[in-house]
Amino acid sequence: MKKEVFKRIIKFQIVAWGGTIVNLTVLWLLKGRLDLSVVVAGAFAIELAIIHNFTWHYFITWRDRVGKSISDYFVRLVKYNLATASIDFTVNLGVLWALTKYAGMNYLIADIVGMIAGPIFKFIVNEFLIFKKDGENGKSGEEG
Repeated sequence: MKKEVFKRIIKFQIVAWGGTIVNLTVLWLLKGRLDLSVVVAGAFAIELAIIHNFTWHYFITWRDRVGKSISDYFVRLVKYNLATASIDFTVNLGVLWALTKYAGMNYLIADIVGMIAGPIFKFIVNEFLIFKKDGENGKSGEEG
């Protein structure tokens, strides 16, 4: 494995752990403190973690592949959100709901189990779709 890819995987994992903290904190606040349904609280937690993770990936993990303009940021955010949300809302939220409803598992533990399943898929989507190398996706070249 190339050194560059290994470094990117490490950065990806560090950001993912930060997103895990965001997700669990929001879930705990919304479900544990405000008593929202686990599905609603889980959906909000996932979305905030997605925005958190994208921002760090944009400015740190894949900073060498972005156009660094407002439009580039938001175009990639929409793509990232669609790709990541499709994985998180099917895998993570599905596991969270199923384990709390049918296995009686604590919602925070169920959430962690759900979050373990998707990272490999998410790295591949980011590496080859959202943050493709220049020439495959191209930097926007816009500044702003």
